Amino acid sequence: MKRYALWVMMLLVSVGGALVSLSAQPERSVFDEIKRAHQMLQRMPHLHPRAAGWTVDQPSLVVPQPINISHYKIQLRLRPPTPLISGAVTIEGETVETIHSIHIDALSNLTIERVTFNGMPQSFERTSDKIRLNFSSSLPAAFEFTIVVSYSGRAVTGGVLGGGMLVARHNNFPVIGTLSQPYSAPSWWPCIDNPADKTTAEIEVNVPEGYVVASNGLLEATQRQADRTVTYTWRERYPIANYLIAVTTTNFVTFEDSYTALDGTTMPLVYYVYPEHLTQAQRKFPVTRRAMELFAPLFGEYPFLQEKYGMVEFPWSGAMEHQTLTSLGDIIVNFSDFVVQDFISHELAHQWWGNWVTMKTWNDIWLNEGFATYSEVLFFERFLPVHPGELMARSYGGALVGTVYAENAANPWDDPAAIYTKGAWVLHMLRRVLGEERFFAALKDYGRRFAFGNASTADFQHVCEAHYGASLQWFFEQWVYTPARPIYRASYVVSPSSAQGRYTVTLNIEQQQTHPIAGRVGEAAMVYIMPIDVTLYYADGSSETRTVWNDARRQSFTLTATQPVTRIGIDEQNWILKELIQN
Repeated sequence: MKRYALWVMMLLVSVGGALVSLSAQPERSVFDEIKRAHQMLQRMPHLHPRAAGWTVDQPSLVVPQPINISHYKIQLRLRPPTPLISGAVTIEGETVETIHSIHIDALSNLTIERVTFNGMPQSFERTSDKIRLNFSSSLPAAFEFTIVVSYSGRAVTGGVLGGGMLVARHNNFPVIGTLSQPYSAPSWWPCIDNPADKTTAEIEVNVPEGYVVASNGLLEATQRQADRTVTYTWRERYPIANYLIAVTTTNFVTFEDSYTALDGTTMPLVYYVYPEHLTQAQRKFPVTRRAMELFAPLFGEYPFLQEKYGMVEFPWSGAMEHQTLTSLGDIIVNFSDFVVQDFISHELAHQWWGNWVTMKTWNDIWLNEGFATYSEVLFFERFLPVHPGELMARSYGGALVGTVYAENAANPWDDPAAIYTKGAWVLHMLRRVLGEERFFAALKDYGRRFAFGNASTADFQHVCEAHYGASLQWFFEQWVYTPARPIYRASYVVSPSSAQGRYTVTLNIEQQQTHPIAGRVGEAAMVYIMPIDVTLYYADGSSETRTVWNDARRQSFTLTATQPVTRIGIDEQNWILKELIQN
């Protein structure tokens, strides 16, 4: 973990200090800073655990079971600085159909000491990453059950995305945090690890005196024990996916702000920081409230208004959008303002896109990360302000050669540029295709339809189609399921004035990419379909923008004008992810 953090710090040496204030620097530095901030957010955290030397068995992919889990109660004992853990997990649920067994995910670093089923001792089979409960008689549909799993072990401390627990020190004081996304919740608490089975949760953590525990939802109780320990009880009443449940503990100090909702309701913004970072955090974190004020009218009200939103420092180089309490890497507070703002806006947006509406499978992870990335753009568009197309072109470029839909569910972050940056471009282009009003209406509708549940890429497509008024299969085929981007070669000829004083512009657009579009055959196999904005510049210094519908490999368009045309611009506001060759 230290070498990754060092890499980030080295990068920030070249970035930090480059901006003292926005007004003191040329405009180009704004785009450069946002670009570097986003690249850090996108690249640093998402290293595959196996590639980074993750030592426990890689968990198997999600295998849905015909059961519905309604609630978890996690009782956890932590004794920093050791990574030793012990506790019990109570699982409440019911069967959806007749079953003969239940699988519970629990990685091999955990010793399963006892299991009960509806209050009675239950035998189980142990594999490397699960325990299997077999029943002598089948359980009928709608059968309610309560499973209690008692366990202990040594936490996985991989220090990367999906690393389990993070164990470190700050100012020589121990700190422990958790980082479960995507598959390592079962490395520190046994659960049925399926993001599509969201539940409520109670998180009860016992720590030595002097430690503060931060977690999801609301703090219900802080109880001092006779053995000089303290038990913190947090409760998340909104449905939550397993990977978003988190615990962090150290000698935190806290400070608060408040957010006023669209209906006038107030909600606390709570920040847990290391004592030595308090001053920096008090200066930089208040932008959270402004970001929330900008997002709520665009997406709908903050989804967890009856609880809280906040951030907690933890010993990592990135950030993670744990529900109602983002975990923010402890080196980030010392970064430049733009970097902090980028992280804050991205992780806050996940409270809508990822937490309120959670992807149905890990293949759909772009519905979390692409949405949060484009939310960075929406934030800066309004906060600075800046045109979104210019921001996309100058700060969110790159090769972007992969598919937005993650084809490898075993490692959904194998191409972060595709799911983050290209995913953001998908939304940017949808905004152009649908138009401003219909695009933001579709976002709100998508949230309402799948609130506190799960959605797939197909679900999102259907919502967009409802607002577009026609099929968008062509759009999703070429931008979500196809790698790379189109290459346009554009040329034009302006004819002399006619007798009526009109000028004719013949615009030729040729698509030169060589890759096929997913789901298409024949002549359409290598053709992108998009509206393209064409700007005509006139001799008197004026201009106007018209739109052509490009749906052929080679296509000519005839445009007429009433005054001489001096030049033509193609998609100058950058609504299309493309390569452009203009003659």
